[in-house]
Amino acid sequence: MESFGFFDTVEEHLPDDFSIIYDIARIIEDLGHTIAQSLAPILELNEPSDRNSQTEHIMVPNVADAEEYEADLIRNVAEVRNIYPYQFLLPENVFLQRLAERSLWMPRPRKPRNFRYQTESDRFAPDDRKQKVYILFDTSSSMRQYYRIHLAKAIAYLFLRRNQRELGTIFFRTFDIGVGDLLTARDLPGFDKLISHVMHINAVGNGTALQRALQTAIDDISHESQLSHAQILVITDGVAHIDFEKLREQLGDHITVNTVKIGSARMHVDAKVIEDQIYSSSSEDAKRLRDLISQKRDLELQLSTASGHLRQEGLRSQLGLLQRQIDTLTERIGLHVSEHYGLEIERLSTVYVNVDDIIPQEMFAFPEETIREIEELAEALVDVLRSEHQIEDIKRAAVFYDHLHLLMKYNSIDAPRLDKAARELETMLDHILNKPTAGVEDISISDMERMQLRNMLGAGTISDKFSLARMLRLLWMKVARWWRARRQFRMFRSITGKSAPRRKP
Repeated sequence: MESFGFFDTVEEHLPDDFSIIYDIARIIEDLGHTIAQSLAPILELNEPSDRNSQTEHIMVPNVADAEEYEADLIRNVAEVRNIYPYQFLLPENVFLQRLAERSLWMPRPRKPRNFRYQTESDRFAPDDRKQKVYILFDTSSSMRQYYRIHLAKAIAYLFLRRNQRELGTIFFRTFDIGVGDLLTARDLPGFDKLISHVMHINAVGNGTALQRALQTAIDDISHESQLSHAQILVITDGVAHIDFEKLREQLGDHITVNTVKIGSARMHVDAKVIEDQIYSSSSEDAKRLRDLISQKRDLELQLSTASGHLRQEGLRSQLGLLQRQIDTLTERIGLHVSEHYGLEIERLSTVYVNVDDIIPQEMFAFPEETIREIEELAEALVDVLRSEHQIEDIKRAAVFYDHLHLLMKYNSIDAPRLDKAARELETMLDHILNKPTAGVEDISISDMERMQLRNMLGAGTISDKFSLARMLRLLWMKVARWWRARRQFRMFRSITGKSAPRRKP
């Protein structure tokens, strides 16, 4: 977390159970775990090259000098035999004048330019000519169920970490009822900022505009040269319908979609859904059915105005035939919608992975050995904080404190032991953060860092006597009073040209 500057961006309360993201990431990094095996095709879309390769940093092989040319003026008369042939067609006086001025053109061999990595970093080597990935991240309210948003963040985190050396540029948008802003990572600072942004995401939307999100991504890729040939990676719980035929046509042959679907949620299909599909789908059956319905209306209008008996019987016969065709097509479309509605993204995707929802009682229930290691870690952190108050250690303790409260939900047998470790950390953090003044040992902790730490611990109470809510409220009142006094001093100085007298303490 520290390597991405995550703590420096904590300005508000962290998302609920945010530390679970890293625990999930740790679990799915285990290649023996079923989730890791399911995600392998996605996480290895752009698998880094072999680190032991001797040509690791060479993207273009060396080319002999004479194999690339550029137009250049001749430098002496001896080079006239190499000029472009069309110049021999010039009038003699013009040719001789250009020869004397050395202004005749010839192809001159030049050393080819070899484009190598723009950085020797092992973490990220941005290059616009390398692979590009456009990530669409679902933030709809359904993602709050079964820790789906946490699993989605862990997948995005691992994907970016594993592929950062191979990706030229990363594009990112969230989507729920609407589509979020486009974020771009082209260098290390941008990459770290994107990781931090992903970790802060909340699932708050009341819809899943997957169709609009895909169309936005396709439009971005189609109209921006820097996005050409980018792959789209969709991370969603899949509870959304898209127009497969329309999107397939828009994707063409140069844009591919890959999808991670979390959970087994399905959209409910009723008569209204089928009717909507009949009038909105671009499939051939839907088009044919709409045409038949239009013909039926025309025949019904003709029947209402027909006067002859034979004419009326002929129209009724045609209407009967049309109705049978309409019923057959409606049944076929209804069956297709029932089977595929909401699953069109699977047909659209080149790589499609469906992972099951997390079962917390299985994933976060630890054996005795792990519980003992957690206790030892808590004791070690408390011992370190007793001797010195380094901001890095305090931040680690704050993260660990948050995670202990999460683990107590799913380790009920060992909850008293975890609770004891959490209380020890709570007491120490209370002692550090709630001092009226900072001591010499706290000189490295800034006011902003104290505020960030309190925000990180906002889900719980550090002290029964002095809660975080009260701390933040008092701090806000202090800042507000300081700001009002400062504004009054500035106003007095602007009017009188003198400094306002200050009260002695």
